[in-house]
Amino acid sequence: MLILDAIRAKLDTLTAKQRSIAQYLLEAPDEASYLSLKELSVRTQASEVSVLRLCKALGFESFVALKEALRAHTQEAFRAISPSGFLMCAENRPDGTPEQQLAQICLDDQNNLASMIGQLDPAMLFRCAHSLLAAERVVIFAHDKSYLFADYLCYRLNFLRIKASSVQLGDGDTVSTALASLGKNDSVILFSFPPYHLPIHNVASYCRYRGTPILAITDSPDSPAAIEGSSVFLCRTGARYFFNSQVATVSFINILASCIAIEMGPLFDEILANEQDVNDFLRNNSGHDKEE
Repeated sequence: MLILDAIRAKLDTLTAKQRSIAQYLLEAPDEASYLSLKELSVRTQASEVSVLRLCKALGFESFVALKEALRAHTQEAFRAISPSGFLMCAENRPDGTPEQQLAQICLDDQNNLASMIGQLDPAMLFRCAHSLLAAERVVIFAHDKSYLFADYLCYRLNFLRIKASSVQLGDGDTVSTALASLGKNDSVILFSFPPYHLPIHNVASYCRYRGTPILAITDSPDSPAAIEGSSVFLCRTGARYFFNSQVATVSFINILASCIAIEMGPLFDEILANEQDVNDFLRNNSGHDKEE
């Protein structure tokens, strides 16, 4: 029996306090799956003992076993909407001469880019730019090939003197350490593209729980990274020869960095001047090193 169905089936057999905790699990299974025993007890205004007794009443040997069942439920829910199979667009490959096929591929990328730009909300974009500037640090989570774009965004942000680092989803210890250190004065950026890394939904939910602002860069409002309360920017990635075409994603990174530069005002000119000083110094002294 599915975990939520099992909880509903036993509601009438639970104590009032246990029912209160169970109701929270039914309403927010994704968030609950990422909370510690202490955090869940605080959220539900119940003692840790009450939570453990609920676990037993529901048939779980431990709190960890309950969380694993909740995570399995969340991942299965998103697996239902996640694209299946690699190169699923193969049947949509264009016909005709190589030149005609190339023209269609270019048109697809042009449409993806136009869609991203057409859906941009300037007010939300500048709010995110301001939030990133004000953050003590920015942590960027990505999975698989999307990690390349996380590194590229890190490069852009660090150039703007924003302390940023990237974390590879799937590296459990690194992800846990990064999440545990987050606070309200930090910012989180999530990259999520097909085939989705479903646990990113739990990462997003935990960031929301900690009160850390979230910016999601993804291809669909149904993406596991697009949770309520986050700033979601859509970059269509449909392609005919590869699973994703990231033309719109790279362009969005540049647009976001440009908005940050606009928000910085004269400080951006200082950064450019400092960079030029470094380049001039290195160029002018390169000859001295050779002479020595």
